[in-house]
Amino acid sequence: MTPDPPRRGRGRPRRAEADAEILDAALAMLRAGGYRELSLDEVARRAGTAKSSIYRRWPSKAALAAEIVRREAPPPEGDAALAFDALLHGPMGGVVASLIGEAQESGETRAIVLDLLAPYRQAGDDLLGGILFRRLLGQ
Repeated sequence: MTPDPPRRGRGRPRRAEADAEILDAALAMLRAGGYRELSLDEVARRAGTAKSSIYRRWPSKAALAAEIVRREAPPPEGDAALAFDALLHGPMGGVVASLIGEAQESGETRAIVLDLLAPYRQAGDDLLGGILFRRLLGQ
């Protein structure tokens, strides 16, 4: 007996290029206006895709932003505290700070932030808290 051929899922197949187009559009928006200005409707428009295509790949705006931070700021090598300081004061620092702020209101975002920051936490939460405090106060 020959096995059944693999069945295709419902709907149209995913376009492989769509991931890159979505990430590029979201990155451009994050660079231009930060996390607050990131709109999934606008990302979809710029990427030439449907908003539902974004949600099939990332469950939320926070998850999409965290993916971009991961791509733009590789995990720390060496001193995690110095790497965290560089992350917060680098081009994605405002995005990370905004995600941390949003994590206070959303359990889903909190889980995303904890996962994003896990590689840095080896430096110790007390040390990272001081770095974050200075960043949030603009010092």
